[in-house]
Amino acid sequence: MGLMEAVLRIRAKQFLGKLSRRWTFRSERLFGWCFNCFDYYDMLTTFQIIFLGREYRFNPQTPRPRIVDCGSNIGLSILFFKREFPESIVLAFEPDPAAFAMLSHNVEQNALRGVEVHNLALAGAAGSRDLYSDPERPGSTATSLFAECGFGERRAVSCARLSDFICDDIDFLKLDIEGAELEVIEDLVRSGKIQRVHQMVIEYHPVLFPARDGYSWLCETLRNNGFAVEIRSGSYPPVIGSPWAPVTLFAAKLAGLRRSPAQS
Repeated sequence: MGLMEAVLRIRAKQFLGKLSRRWTFRSERLFGWCFNCFDYYDMLTTFQIIFLGREYRFNPQTPRPRIVDCGSNIGLSILFFKREFPESIVLAFEPDPAAFAMLSHNVEQNALRGVEVHNLALAGAAGSRDLYSDPERPGSTATSLFAECGFGERRAVSCARLSDFICDDIDFLKLDIEGAELEVIEDLVRSGKIQRVHQMVIEYHPVLFPARDGYSWLCETLRNNGFAVEIRSGSYPPVIGSPWAPVTLFAAKLAGLRRSPAQS
């Protein structure tokens, strides 16, 4: 099944769901894989961002790229990586227990090789923190470690430092972790592990930092560590009257500053 056929199928079924509650869908065939979800509309929205918008596109230097997927939710990003690069090695993190259970199921039922999943939140330090979520939307992509997200339900989750998981060079790092992106980048810089990352996409959430210009800090920090930075989607600062929507940045290590295989 091709991309446009998948899009049309999902949109048609989502439309049927709006017409009647009799039409409730929780699974879909995507590119030969069987994919389960909590909410069909959320899946459609995420599918369009990932597969049509190609938010996570990058240019690997090898046919077997190493990918770190932070904020995997139920696994659509992993399907994208595996469709683009079947031999890729993917290290995935998802803190929400419900989303993680669905993620694990989707990986296992499709026998996706080279994928390792962890039920952890990524942060600046290891330990336990509250994860805030919307009780009306199990498995939502918007769960956050920050109370500023406005969700009323919270539960303690285990946190880890991403730097503890990076031992080899990473071809691509995806950071979509609802506010924890700044402290994770701080940890990577502090540990020196940011020098092992070749390309990355970071979704910055300004609404979660009302008293801080995290965007400018993020861009400056990446450039100071040898990355060229550009906006892939969204805008900053937001235009007058618009919500503070996330801004997606793409950063690539400048060619002359990439680590060679001989470097430790």
